[in-house]
Order: sequence, then C-alpha cells, then structure tokens
Amino acid sequence: MRWNGRTRCALICIAFVLLFSAFSFRLVYLQLVKHDEYAGLAAEKHVYKQPIYAERGAITDANGEVLAHNVPVEIVVADTSHLNKERVAEAVALLSRDLKIDADELWGKLGSDRHYIVLKRDVPESAADALRAKLREENLRGIFFEHDATRLYPNGSMLCHV
Repeated sequence: MRWNGRTRCALICIAFVLLFSAFSFRLVYLQLVKHDEYAGLAAEKHVYKQPIYAERGAITDANGEVLAHNVPVEIVVADTSHLNKERVAEAVALLSRDLKIDADELWGKLGSDRHYIVLKRDVPESAADALRAKLREENLRGIFFEHDATRLYPNGSMLCHV
C-alpha cells in the first residue's frame, strides 16, 4: 500500500474524529450520567453552613439601670491539620501558661487528628488579643479565635431567667 498524501490526510482525519468522539462521549458521560455525584462533591467542598446568632440585647429596669448585658469573649480553637507537628510542645507550653489549662490535657487534645478542637471558652478579649500577639510573634499556626458573648448580671442572678 502506498502512502500518498490523500491517504495520510484521511488517516489523520479519522484519528482526530475518533479522538474528539472519545472526548465527546466522556464529556456527555460526566455531565449527564455522573452529574449528581459530582454536584454533591462540589457542594460539600464549597458550601459551608454556619449559623449566625443574633446578639442578645441589654435588659434594663424602669429606671434605666442595667440588669443584664453581654460581655464580648473569645473561644480558643485548634485545628491540628494546620498545627506544625514539630512545634506542638511550644504551643502547649504557651497555651497552658496563658489559658491556665493543664499541659497534659492540652497534649491529649492536640494529639488527636480532629480539625476543630475547643481549647477554652469565655476568654476575655484582652487575654485573647495578648495570646494572638504571642502566637503571631512565635509564628505558631493552627490556633484560631472565634468571637462570642457571655451574659453578665451586675446585680447577681436576679431575674436571670427572664
């Protein structure tokens, strides 16, 4: 068989048609047959639901005296996937000293593979800011802060269930 120009061109065209047909069939298969599976995977990666709670207002009596109000606090959270494994000892020493948590308890929490570990709740904003600055200075990653509020009753627990 002689390979003249016309035969070569026909073979190249057939090869391109087969190649594009294979791509087209794969595209149709992914978009029509596997659509639900890949849409679910994409939604899991890109959709994150976090409830945003409304801030509770202050309660005052008829004279305007505050009976209850909110105090902003922070929640200290760790993510072990972002925490540098070689520097866990430094993080434990710093956190146990500043948060006044037992070092063994911190080792137990930071030794797990969980992505969301609450280390301490109701940390005052000033203490959280100081800890945040120390973590930044030491370049320790994997410790995060979440804003929260706690209810304060200046006159004791009077009317705390109202």
